[in-house]
Parts: sequence; C-alpha cells; structure tokens
Amino acid sequence: MNELNGMTAIVTGAAQGLGKAFAERLTNEGCNVAITDKRPEVDDIDESLGVLSFQGDVSDSGHVHQVVSSTVKAFGTIDILINNAGEVLPTGPLDDWDQATDTFERIFRSNTKGAYLFGRAVAPIMAEQRSGNILNVSTDHVKPAPHALRHHGHGNMDLYNASKWALNGLTFDWAKSLEKFNIRVNNLCVGATNTEMLRKWSGPDPDPAWVESWMDPATVAGVVVDLFLEGPEGRTGDNIGLYAGYDCILPPPETE
Repeated sequence: MNELNGMTAIVTGAAQGLGKAFAERLTNEGCNVAITDKRPEVDDIDESLGVLSFQGDVSDSGHVHQVVSSTVKAFGTIDILINNAGEVLPTGPLDDWDQATDTFERIFRSNTKGAYLFGRAVAPIMAEQRSGNILNVSTDHVKPAPHALRHHGHGNMDLYNASKWALNGLTFDWAKSLEKFNIRVNNLCVGATNTEMLRKWSGPDPDPAWVESWMDPATVAGVVVDLFLEGPEGRTGDNIGLYAGYDCILPPPETE
C-alpha cells in the first residue's frame, strides 16, 4: 500500500528543476499537488500534470495565504510542504554597497523568507490534524560531503550560503516545537544536480567530468519520497546530505 496516496502536498519553486521533479514524483505517488513559482511556466506544469498551480512570489504573505487557503479548499488538508523555491547570485564582501543591499533583500526573500512564511502558514493546519512533513531544500554547502567536512566556504556566494544556513534555525527549532504534533521537519542538503539553475551558474564550458557527476532531479525526488515514507516515527530535525559523485540514496538519520 502506498502511504502517500491521497495526501496533499505543496511544492514551491516548481516550474523547473528539482521543484518540478518533486511535483511530478508526488503526483505519480497519488498525491494531490499544489505548486507555485514566480515564473509563468508554472502554468505549463499545471496542464501537463493536472496539479493546482499558482504564479507569485513566495516572500509575499498574500500569495502564501492564497496558495495555502486555496489548497485546503480544494483538497481539505495539507500533509506535505516542500520549500524548494530559491535562487543563487554571485555575491561577496567587496560588492558595490547599493548592489549588495539590494541583493541581500532579494536572496533572503527567495531562499529564507519564503520558507518561513510557508512553514508558518501550514504548521497550524498540520498541528490540528496531528501529522505532516515539512522539507526545506538547502545545500551541501551547509553539510558538505564526507571528504570535505571542514570546507564550508565556497567564495563568491556569501548571501546564498547565509540564506541556506538560516534554514537550519527554522528546521531545528520547528522540529522541536512541532514534534508533539507528529510533524517532521528536515533539511535536504543537496549537491550538484542537473537543473537549469546549476547549468546557468556553471557557464558555457563546465568541466565535463563534473557535469557527468551531477545528480538527476528525478532520482533526488525518489529520495524525498523515501524520506516521507519513513512515516510518523521517522527522523526529524535532520540535515540529509546528497552529493554529486556519491550514491543518491536516503542516508541513515544523524545521531546526536
């Protein structure tokens, strides 16, 4: 029996890449799926998958309210939230001051505020039904691969990294606060994956060996399903690391 069949999920940043793969896999698992993205292409996903789609900014509280309330109205509940929306821009401590302040607002709205608003919006719904899963999509910059445990800095990505580290605060605190309601909250610290965002970041001539190591979004989506299938007794407050060049499988839970 598929334990996800009939559940309702919201996936943010789902017009392409990992978000689209998450939406596709959850739909195939029998979930009712609502998706949102700032790109108009999100409506194409609606047509191809038959999901409920919304175009808007995840950092806009009005948009968040619309997505969550419309999803509940359509499907009765919300069982899964995947905070996938985010972006990366080259930034560093020597950037032009005005540019830096504008970019700070942009990155943190997309990568952190959106996750905060959606998590806060669905938490009361999940608490009332006494079950749920919240997954924040982070990066392997937060939890590097085993061969690079002490190398967190990457250079030219200070705001991206800071915005993703901030998800730790949300994830770990929510996991403690919501545990008594059987709500699991985890981070997915995912490495290089063959997505539009990474291809754009990598430029026109990336190292072919590196490209060959990139993970497939559909495989990552399968790992996420395995995480949800752990059920109410599964891990919470965990940083789940997936790395290019390694087997893309659900690792054992972290131990304190």
